[in-house]
Amino acid sequence: PDADSFASDLADLAGEDISPALAEGYRDSLRDARDAGMPTRTRDVTIDDFFPRKTWRVLALAGYMLPDPYTGSPGVEELGENRYRVTVRASTGRRSRTVTLDLRLTESQAQSRLVFSPLLERFCTGEDHRERPVKISDSGRIRNELQTLCSEALEHFGDRGIRVHFDRIDDAVLPAERKKIIRSVLQWYKESHPIWFGWLELCD
Repeated sequence: PDADSFASDLADLAGEDISPALAEGYRDSLRDARDAGMPTRTRDVTIDDFFPRKTWRVLALAGYMLPDPYTGSPGVEELGENRYRVTVRASTGRRSRTVTLDLRLTESQAQSRLVFSPLLERFCTGEDHRERPVKISDSGRIRNELQTLCSEALEHFGDRGIRVHFDRIDDAVLPAERKKIIRSVLQWYKESHPIWFGWLELCD
């Protein structure tokens, strides 16, 4: 970047004219990279450039819902009495291994499905949030659900705070009745668990 011919060399590399401002931007970027200790003599950067003395060992895991045509591994098998057999393939740079696990659901099918359902959706369809045991993880779940459900209505403030502006939510996205339920649920969580939900503010 300090060469007198930098701008013309950059234009030759790009195959087109480069404005002085753009050339200066590239020059600054290269200097920043050099000052940060980034390698500048190679076309790409790998993790070893940041941690050169590390020995990396990688394990990849894959499971199959249906029979896999490439490996011949079976899909999930139902064994009865809430028991299932699943096949998991573990692979490293040196070898791979297929393991079969037998799992048993400790809850009913209906209850087990709820684990994967959004909390706010469950409350909108009739589950009583006041009767359900509250976990600290509910705070993070609800925070993430709000960002998925109505990101346009959220105002971020401070380090972690979120204000929910219900008037910004289109009825086509969230009908008025559901908005009312969600507002009531969030108000209850904030009042009943103020430490876990200290990040939350509600606005009309």
